[in-house]
Amino acid sequence: MKEIKFAVTSNKNDNRKMIIQAKSWAEELQVPYAPRYENGSLDAMLEDFQLDALLIASKKGPQIYTKEGMLFYHPGLGKVRWQRVMQRHENDNFLTALNVRPGQRVLDCTVGLAADALLASCAVGEAGKVVGLEASLPLWFLTSRGVQAYRGTIPKLARDLHRVEIIHGEASAYLQSLPEDSFDAVYFDPMFRQPVRSSSEMTPLRPLAYGEPLRPETVELALKAAPRVVIKERGLDILKEYGCTEFVGTKYSAVRFGIRTR
Repeated sequence: MKEIKFAVTSNKNDNRKMIIQAKSWAEELQVPYAPRYENGSLDAMLEDFQLDALLIASKKGPQIYTKEGMLFYHPGLGKVRWQRVMQRHENDNFLTALNVRPGQRVLDCTVGLAADALLASCAVGEAGKVVGLEASLPLWFLTSRGVQAYRGTIPKLARDLHRVEIIHGEASAYLQSLPEDSFDAVYFDPMFRQPVRSSSEMTPLRPLAYGEPLRPETVELALKAAPRVVIKERGLDILKEYGCTEFVGTKYSAVRFGIRTR
């Protein structure tokens, strides 16, 4: 995996408290603290310090700046999908493929901004458990803080989101550490690692993404951790290569979900 080089800074006009916060985050993450330029741009800081990203301590919470733009935490399309499922009682292909009930346990191995994890949390309810893994350290920091701080205007959505546990870790290593049947379903979204170009909200994430492809051995590890594994991909042929035998989505869908069971 390519190491993501980043430093922590603060907003130009923020007070001393934010500078102290930025230094604290830098120490916690064991990365450099970079004082914000008085006159120079964030792009200049990226170039001067040879960084992929800057983690910014702001009054609105952590933000990440990359050469592709600024990113702050938001549930994104996860909120729209949650509303369709909970308020309009519509189907969601991800939940159909996951096929979990209240009280069950889900592991999202590619959590990103936790949009899918939010839906999973909704499905398993308060008695269930959803764990999300994120291999990218700055993205893990942003999402883990953002998930817990999120309030929004829909209390039930916020509660579902708050129950998601976000862990910094790489999927294969984490799966190796688990006893058998630790979860009821394991989910992979390799598509997150190669976002659709037209998805502008994902653009700033590209320099932060964990670039390793999903390996067949990792899928086998997932099958030990759970009796059901769900993989999201563009092509049916790719899903078949991972051993999937059931599929959700039509040939007209932008993506399909492949399912492997023991």
